[in-house]
Amino acid sequence: MFRKLGSNGVFMVLFQPYIGRVLRRLHYHYSKDPVDDQWRGWNWDRPPLRPRGLFGLSIGDVVNEYCPVRRDVWIRKVLKLKPRPSRPLIIGKIIHTIFHMTYTLFLEAVVKYEEPDVIYSYMLRAFQDKIEAEGVNGDDLIWATKLFKKLAYSLIGYMCIKTMWHPGSRGYEGILWLTEYHVDGSILGLSKNLRVDATAEGIVVEIKYGKPLEFHKHALAGYALALEAEYETPFNYGLIVYIDKIMNGTPEITYTPVYINTILRMRFIEKRDQVIDMLFMEKEPKKPLKNECPESCPYYYVCWGGGS
Repeated sequence: MFRKLGSNGVFMVLFQPYIGRVLRRLHYHYSKDPVDDQWRGWNWDRPPLRPRGLFGLSIGDVVNEYCPVRRDVWIRKVLKLKPRPSRPLIIGKIIHTIFHMTYTLFLEAVVKYEEPDVIYSYMLRAFQDKIEAEGVNGDDLIWATKLFKKLAYSLIGYMCIKTMWHPGSRGYEGILWLTEYHVDGSILGLSKNLRVDATAEGIVVEIKYGKPLEFHKHALAGYALALEAEYETPFNYGLIVYIDKIMNGTPEITYTPVYINTILRMRFIEKRDQVIDMLFMEKEPKKPLKNECPESCPYYYVCWGGGS
């Protein structure tokens, strides 16, 4: 059987054997250093989790450290200026689209067909039509198709292995299904429309483009707190899926498992409170030094003019 959480969003899959290994390793850390109960999301109505203000913050508003003084949040929330999509943001959006398309098409295909080559052919044709309809072309279409093929091969390959292990099975029953999931974070001072890339069985999954950064772990803590607040069940573990080296011609997919411990939760709440305090003051933060500002910042044009 596969498990589908919720009816909203689209599907993402992680294989049971890999999840099992990750959980065994992370559970060891949990057993040695359990989460302090006051840092569980279901305690949203009391300090330290109770927010000092309700600004509908996104997880990115809280944790992203691309702007060293968080001026980007002030521009978005106070000046209410629109961001200019940068190249990294555009690539990240394409990557999320590819993941969601691939898993949706896989689900469609295995319901209709049984032969692996027919499933793949169906997925590839549909993907090419859909991704081009999204406006992806040129060099982006090349790496996007390669990333799609990696994901499709892994899904269909695992399905074939399952049919060998369990004769009579369709092969996809033993796959752990997760779904892009919307959660209301407003009682923690966050957006009521948070979107988690994937979640199931106490695990939070994030898809990221580029190199690993420490604050990516803080994002997992924020999502875990929001899920705990809404469902009053523990979310102890996280998995960050990194996509990199796309312009080299061969997209690389790596995984970072994370135990969402008390320290990560504390750091997320500290950052949340710092942003809330800044917004309450209504005083424009000073610009950082220009060499501290990445030109990929969607608000670079506000601070320095021009920009990408």
